[in-house]
Amino acid sequence: MSREAITKRAYLKQAVFLNNRDSPTIQAKLAHALKKLHRIGDRKEVLGEDQRYVRSIIYHRQHANMLVGIFASYERGTHQLTVTEDDDAETLTIEQVAPPKGENDKRREFLEGICYFGLSANHVVVIQSNALGAKHIENHINWIFSQAGVLESGNAVGLSDQIAAATKDRIQKAHVKEVEIGAPLIESQEIAEDREVTKERALTYSGIGLDMVRQIIGDRLDSMKLADALDGNIEVSLRIRYKHKTTAKGHKLLDNIALAIRHIDEDQVRLNLVGGGHVVGNQLKLSAPIRVEARAGIPNPDELFKKMREWLLELLEKKIVEP
Repeated sequence: MSREAITKRAYLKQAVFLNNRDSPTIQAKLAHALKKLHRIGDRKEVLGEDQRYVRSIIYHRQHANMLVGIFASYERGTHQLTVTEDDDAETLTIEQVAPPKGENDKRREFLEGICYFGLSANHVVVIQSNALGAKHIENHINWIFSQAGVLESGNAVGLSDQIAAATKDRIQKAHVKEVEIGAPLIESQEIAEDREVTKERALTYSGIGLDMVRQIIGDRLDSMKLADALDGNIEVSLRIRYKHKTTAKGHKLLDNIALAIRHIDEDQVRLNLVGGGHVVGNQLKLSAPIRVEARAGIPNPDELFKKMREWLLELLEKKIVEP
């Protein structure tokens, strides 16, 4: 396999528990849960009506003072589609490739998504993929906590985007004059194939833009042909602002809204500050590119975990985030 250097983007999250009475940390709780659920079969989350979709932490270990691991998903019995590249051909043929048998004739599966993570106290470093992101691992960790019984009833953990202390201070000192959120009207996702399926039935519609419009016109939205908007380049924009002046409490409210919406996709948010400055969405999330060696596009996990830890230590030493 060829070696190359690839770049992955790491995001920093903060674990926040609903009930923080005992000052739990996600690192300690997950380590305890994984010790109790030491068999893969005990911590394999199975989803879907036909129980084909699987999510699990397939690898974990202690790295210095961090708990690191790999969270992965796959669909049972799925074959990969391949095509032979031939520039001289008039058409190309699609073929299915089954995963090879594993040792002792055990079944292998093609991974659908991989998410690398590192936990230090309540700091969470995540390198996500298109198929698996922070929300998926948040849901899975809560499922593991429930399976292992390491949290009291009613408690759960959320992964909140971290913001640089300097950006937070800038917002609170200058104050926000206007919050602007822009999003596509429709974000469609394909659902299971069906020979009789139509374009309208083959897609499920979601997204923040659609949610905003639904709040205004309600159930009337369901009678409209949403498929017609798929290629229409239609966007929805929400602006929260004051015109001439506001009160101190009004300033505080806008500042709090600005900090709360940092979880929205970074290209959908813009804050206009009093005095003319602005903050865009990617300044509301702490992230960094991490360059590592890879083989056939697969990063070296040991090097990845090492650089994830170094990035977090740098943020803490420079006081960009609080311990």
